[in-house]
Amino acid sequence: MERDCWLVKQFWLNIIPTSKRHSFFNSRLNLWLCSNLAVNSKVGNVSNWAVFFGVALWRIWYWRNQFLFNKLMLDPLALLVDVHTRAEEIHKLHNHPLLTRNIRAHMWISWHPPEWPWCTLNTDGAHKSHGTSTAGGLIRDHLGRWLTGFGMMIGSCSVTVAELWGLYQGIQLAWNSGIRRLKVETDSLCVTQVVARPSVLTNEYALLIQAIKDYLKLDWHVSISHIYREVNFVADYMANLVFSIPLGLTVYPFPPLGVRALLLHDSYKVSHPRTVVL
Repeated sequence: MERDCWLVKQFWLNIIPTSKRHSFFNSRLNLWLCSNLAVNSKVGNVSNWAVFFGVALWRIWYWRNQFLFNKLMLDPLALLVDVHTRAEEIHKLHNHPLLTRNIRAHMWISWHPPEWPWCTLNTDGAHKSHGTSTAGGLIRDHLGRWLTGFGMMIGSCSVTVAELWGLYQGIQLAWNSGIRRLKVETDSLCVTQVVARPSVLTNEYALLIQAIKDYLKLDWHVSISHIYREVNFVADYMANLVFSIPLGLTVYPFPPLGVRALLLHDSYKVSHPRTVVL
């Protein structure tokens, strides 16, 4: 499962350099484990291979259990970003000078509108246990006022795909609305990292990712950043709002009734607690 399953193999093929693939996929299990866990140098674009390899085995085992017990299919793209993120975080913590102190800080965060003449797009995706996914978002001006919003009933897909659809529909709506300076905020670290990569991975999401990048190449200014989910709750509401509507896209020229109180909440910069590890 950790190496020879066809889905898992797609994950490894995106990481292992061509020159090392033969030995990687054909060595005996004990040698395969020991040799990879002993490599502390860079392999391909992975700075610390031993850490990455160990995290990959752990997450593959996790996804295997998800498939066996919850019937959730492995998502190679989500797995790749997940392993990269966790491995980099472990590497940073291992080398942090304050590691032994285990310092945690409590901070208060709130949503802030952009500076004029920028607008902000907040997007989010939602996924129910029965497999249905949606996406939603909203665009606000420099005063935090509603410009437009959307919700999309997608159907059966992973939460990663839902987040990508949210980003695609959001930037398309912004472009078509005549906005030319746009700050995009999403609480999906996976989405921000996938879009930032210089090349598109070969997978079933390649066309969607490329469509997003094509929009980003148009004649306008767009920045994409990751935010904490505590300040992305309006976009989360928009994504969950459309679970009861038919498949397809719904555009909201005016804020739905339940959103108005949330917009007021943001306009007053109400703060939310967040615990972070320094």
